[in-house]
Amino acid sequence: MASGFNLGYNDDVMEHSASETAALVKRLLPFSLPDGGLPYYRGNASSAEPTLLAALALSVSGAPAERAKPLLAWAQKLQNPDGSVGVDPGHRDQGVWLTALAAIVLHHFGLAENAKRALDFLLSLRSVTAPKDPRLRQDDTLTGWPWVPGTFGWVEPTAWSLIALGLSGLGGHPRAEEGVRFLLDRQIPSGGWNYGNPALDGKELLPFWDTTGLALVALHGHGDPKRIGASLELMEKNQGKIESLSGLSWAVLGLQGYGRDAGRSRVKLLDVMGSLRDEEFHAGNFGLGLIALSGKKVFTS
Repeated sequence: MASGFNLGYNDDVMEHSASETAALVKRLLPFSLPDGGLPYYRGNASSAEPTLLAALALSVSGAPAERAKPLLAWAQKLQNPDGSVGVDPGHRDQGVWLTALAAIVLHHFGLAENAKRALDFLLSLRSVTAPKDPRLRQDDTLTGWPWVPGTFGWVEPTAWSLIALGLSGLGGHPRAEEGVRFLLDRQIPSGGWNYGNPALDGKELLPFWDTTGLALVALHGHGDPKRIGASLELMEKNQGKIESLSGLSWAVLGLQGYGRDAGRSRVKLLDVMGSLRDEEFHAGNFGLGLIALSGKKVFTS
């Protein structure tokens, strides 16, 4: 399998040594199962999300190319005839939002035919809309991407889909342009993103760090940066409050893409990853952490 990686690299964001990265990779490798995939947690069956994130993580962390081949083969087998990718072989029609992550991985590894089928599915997948309600701050006529077909759009699956389309040169597609409007519409006025609505009963909802970082990455290069200024400020100022591996990873990815200081998040992320107990080890989040620490452009072009 050819590797299509040609990622930008920024020495300034690397605050850990190659030996530290190698040690982290060694913690991830034993999660590989005989079928070629990775589980979320030790003792579980292989799932799409940790397998796909691990493939990216191994590539950007300098692991031998051979390490990713079983993961890619597993993911290719999981892809449905319509191009979608589900949670695992036993739930192929569930969690099809993972098709966006699959498209990203397939793109980077030069698996063009598989990537195109995934993108075609994403372009056909539309969230349910509703007439505009003057009582609501959000515009429910906008089409995003849902977690599950036949339901309303949500921030995270929309962000993942925008990333996939952007990397593949489809950032100007009408679906992508409406997805951008969808994310901006769902931004909390004071900054950040919740999972869906920016407000409820007239009151702003709390932002979530991982969702906010993901949305910032998805909006990179789209529109006026002033529209997301409050969200960048919120993330940058509150780095010290972020505790989760996922939240720290997305804080690093979200901030560094805009040239903001993510130093506190990087240091804390490395510490969290290095001190995880086996029972806390989530292979998907750990792979995401390796991607964030690499300093390489994986989710932006």
